[in-house]
Amino acid sequence: MDFEVIKSYLPEMGTQLLGFLIVFFILKRFAFGPVLGIVDARRKKIEDEFSALEKQKKDLEALEKEYRLRLEKIEEAAREKIQEASKIGQTLAKDIQESARLDVKKFFERTQADIEQEITKGRVAMRNEIVEISSMIAEKILREKLDAREHEKMVEKFVKELEKIS
Repeated sequence: MDFEVIKSYLPEMGTQLLGFLIVFFILKRFAFGPVLGIVDARRKKIEDEFSALEKQKKDLEALEKEYRLRLEKIEEAAREKIQEASKIGQTLAKDIQESARLDVKKFFERTQADIEQEITKGRVAMRNEIVEISSMIAEKILREKLDAREHEKMVEKFVKELEKIS
């Protein structure tokens, strides 16, 4: 019985198989080619886009490397400029210190010369006063009659006057 059921369906299955084959060949001839062409074109387009993205990614990585190298060079140049400016600053500081040291030395020498000149003036003035005082004493001695006692009094008086002047 099962075989008879299958046998009754056989012409119908044959018709369906024949219809399927006809549709298959028609689709193969007219639809599969263009559809497969569209699918292939779409796949190629997607592959090309992925390739383009990969190329852009590589280009961006190369550009990033280039910018990093440039940035490193700029940073290195900046460090060199800072070091150069620091050296110039140190040199200027040394020059200023040396100039100040020379100015102080010249000022000290001038001050010493002024002091020596004032000391010389003071000695001359002192000598003049001593000469004047000596003249006054000599004059007083000559005016008065000198005996030993008078001479001692005058010396004591002279010493006291010298103490007052000093």
